[in-house]
Amino acid sequence: MSAVQENEPLVAPLSSQVQSMQYRVSQRAGHAPHTWIVWQSVWRRLSSWHQKRESRKALLDLTDDELLDIGVTRADARKEASKSFLWD
Repeated sequence: MSAVQENEPLVAPLSSQVQSMQYRVSQRAGHAPHTWIVWQSVWRRLSSWHQKRESRKALLDLTDDELLDIGVTRADARKEASKSFLWD
């Protein structure tokens, strides 16, 4: 036989002040995933820019025959390599 009746709550109800604090904490915690998504997006963009920049610089290392194989002239390769890393 239990000292607590089945209909009684086992935990005392929280005061309204504590409930509002819990709500504020949960609201702030909800920003963490959004912040993470933003940082992921920034990281992807920076990685993409870096990869494009490295690819453009690699064009300058190709010989004229290799450029001809991919259908790019030396002037095109120089023009592409001189683009800003922010260029999409």
